[in-house]
Amino acid sequence: MVKFFSINVPGYEKVIEAIDESAGLHCLIAIHDTRLGPGLGGTRIFPYASREEALDDVLRLSEGMTYKSAISQVGTGGAKAVIFGDSKGKKSKEMLHAYGEVINSLNGEFITAEDVGTTTEEVAIMREVTPYLVGLPIEIGAGDPSPFTAHGVIRGIEATCQHLFGSRSVKGKRVAVQGLGKVGIIVAEQLFWQGAELILSDIDEKKAKEVAKRFHAEVVAPDEIYGVECDIFAPVALGGIINDKTIPMFRCKAIAGATNNQLLEERHGNILSKKGILYAPDFLINSGGLIQVTCEIDPDGYSAKAARDKIDTIYDTLLEIFAKADKEGRSTESVAIEIAKHNIANLIGKRKTHLSLKTPQDNVTHKKTSYTHAKNQ
Repeated sequence: MVKFFSINVPGYEKVIEAIDESAGLHCLIAIHDTRLGPGLGGTRIFPYASREEALDDVLRLSEGMTYKSAISQVGTGGAKAVIFGDSKGKKSKEMLHAYGEVINSLNGEFITAEDVGTTTEEVAIMREVTPYLVGLPIEIGAGDPSPFTAHGVIRGIEATCQHLFGSRSVKGKRVAVQGLGKVGIIVAEQLFWQGAELILSDIDEKKAKEVAKRFHAEVVAPDEIYGVECDIFAPVALGGIINDKTIPMFRCKAIAGATNNQLLEERHGNILSKKGILYAPDFLINSGGLIQVTCEIDPDGYSAKAARDKIDTIYDTLLEIFAKADKEGRSTESVAIEIAKHNIANLIGKRKTHLSLKTPQDNVTHKKTSYTHAKNQ
């Protein structure tokens, strides 16, 4: 039996907690804003130390998805989900089905995809009980969004180089990549082939050394990556890494990477600006994966070329943000958020077509699930 708890959070349309003890499911779903379309965001599985930590993470991530969707004009709103669990362990079919039933109970208000700790194959298992999914395996969907996210990050790094050095080329530039997961490895590889000098770091020391050998890179410890002298620091790990502790350590000219919610607080964007460090707003530079999976629900069907071409526009949008921030003496983060909020307020990029989901709702087989709803917490 699934137990539901509604959580009242000012500024959010809906936040729920769902627990199915028999299936081993404990999740939080936050729907931040759906004025431009249904809330869309990945599902993260992570061994959170506490419920409070998980709630803080899902709230921050869902708000970030609102801005990401708005600035990318993909016709979706902002939402996110987190599941308590081992991100590297095997997830049971029972748990994935129970979570799929939770998604289905929201009747399309929330659409999800893979994220940290989940795979496209696990999303396909959820699809057996709910149609509200994107980022499905290539046989039935768009496939893993990681290469598309990485492509957007590379375009963002190129825009950063163009603004700082007058050329988009990364050849000869020192780039410190933090995190060598699916996206991080692709970013490192692309930078290597374009001639960048790489400094790598990952909590998995063995993996870092193996990747470094492939790409003729230097390896530093996770706590040392912030202080390396480089042209660009590219975080591709977990959020909150730009904060009061790390900012004094930075010896980079710019920060441009895929990590969500890089700034622990919005004010840290202002501090970076005053310090003379150019910041590529994370919800724009890492929007490639979102752009790809939303192409999956276009009425005309998925097109990898359409996704690639739209991701390429990240380059031009970033240059516009950098220029406006310089002209007005503001942080790039504040300029990017202003654009996103303007789009939301004026319904720019609002979805005008119905979602083209791979599995019609009336063809999905649902197990008989009991639900218990609790009062707001």
